[in-house]
Amino acid sequence: MSYRILAIRSDPALERLLSACAQTGGYELRVVPTASQGLEELLHRRPDLVVVELRLPDLDGLAWLQIIRQTKEGRGLPVIVASRRSSEEGMIQAFDLAADDYIAFGGCDEGEVSARIRAVLRRRYDVEELRSDVMERGPVALDPGRHVCRVRGKSVELRPREFELLEILMRKAGRVLNRAYLLEGAWGMSRTADTRAVDVTVSRLRRALGRRAGLRIETVARFGYRFRT
Repeated sequence: MSYRILAIRSDPALERLLSACAQTGGYELRVVPTASQGLEELLHRRPDLVVVELRLPDLDGLAWLQIIRQTKEGRGLPVIVASRRSSEEGMIQAFDLAADDYIAFGGCDEGEVSARIRAVLRRRYDVEELRSDVMERGPVALDPGRHVCRVRGKSVELRPREFELLEILMRKAGRVLNRAYLLEGAWGMSRTADTRAVDVTVSRLRRALGRRAGLRIETVARFGYRFRT
């Protein structure tokens, strides 16, 4: 299957990088220079993935993401936010707006960006065998097959990345897992990639689970995280 990728960029370096990734991966790439053109493209021909640059001439990339998340066409659309430089604040804001990934493309090569694109597409579009096992650890119950999470019997809404991270932690409850392991398991990324995304997602996951249940995810200093049984 040839996936359609829409890139909204102001930096030519991002376009060159994505063009190389598209050629290697066999993707159909459409590039536009402004947020308004990106919105028009989205509404008229829905892509399979959007890469939107943080800084655009007519509208901030995060503001664009916030707008499209309120539309039928953009509500469940995979989106990667891209910035030339790494910014923890930008990363947190992007994930809060349900971005699927955040890339500091100034420090990435074609191989890493291609891997991130593949990981997002795989999570959203690959058909996996339904898993029916329900895990219960303390007050938290997780059904991966039905993508359902409950805390003390009440349904909790989790973003895809949060759900995948929680599943890994619960399957290996009681064991300390380092950030690189979690990054590879939940993101499908190389262990050498930026692990700050793990910390951001854990923080959001704890808030979603609630104060008491969230404390089940313990921070192990200088190493990683553990789901307490």
